[in-house]
Parts: sequence; C-alpha cells; structure tokens
Amino acid sequence: MSTSRSPYQGVSISIRNMQPMEIVKAVLENNYRYFYSQIKSETSYRKIHEILATILDTAEGMNSNDAISFLKKQLPRVYVIIEYQNARGQIYNGLRDLLINVVDELLSANTSNIKNLIRNARLLIDSLAVIAKEVG
Repeated sequence: MSTSRSPYQGVSISIRNMQPMEIVKAVLENNYRYFYSQIKSETSYRKIHEILATILDTAEGMNSNDAISFLKKQLPRVYVIIEYQNARGQIYNGLRDLLINVVDELLSANTSNIKNLIRNARLLIDSLAVIAKEVG
C-alpha cells in the first residue's frame, strides 16, 4: 500500500507500518491541528466512525479467514459513506484520503496481519473521534 500524498493531502498514515502508540501520537500530537481542520462537525465524523467501528469490532471477534471475508463484504459500504460525507463538505479531502487508505489497507490484508490492522484501524478512528468531539 502506497502512502503517497495528493496535492491537497497534508498527512498520510499507514496503519500497516505503525505501532499503536505511534498512531495515537501521529493523530493527537503531531497532526492534531491538521485533522482538526479536516472535520466540519462531530456529527459528520461520527457517521463514518459508527459504521466502521461496528464492522471492525465484528471482524476482530472472528478468525482471520472469516474476518477477511467479512471485511471484503462490508467495507465497500464505508467507501460510500466516506465519499458521501466528503461530497457534502462534512469532511475534507485529506481526511477522506486517510480513511480511504485505511479501508484499502484492510482490504489488502492477509491472514498473518489482519488482526493487527483491525486493531490499528480502530485505534486510528477512535483517535480521530477525540478530535471530532473537540470540533463539536
């Protein structure tokens, strides 16, 4: 998975290559202001968070093969919600790109790394929820 940046994207985080605390620090410390500027309202981000968190929590309780199959069936719904919130101007392009990259990494996972990616994705979206709460 490439973590290249588009012209309007300020931050690229790969959940595949980071340790959990690195994710939290990247979001809540190093890139806090950037992500704060990417979320229009708490409600707009919560819509994405709720569906993605539910999918991730369900997949985490499955064996690796079933989790991969489940994610391949369920994650396309997340793409639609991310794009919808972006088109409405409720999240901006940088956050849209970050979330799309997370979904892409989950969809390209294999049985040896899926559980770690699920945990990292959940940590990332929860860290972003902290910022969304502050946005209000």
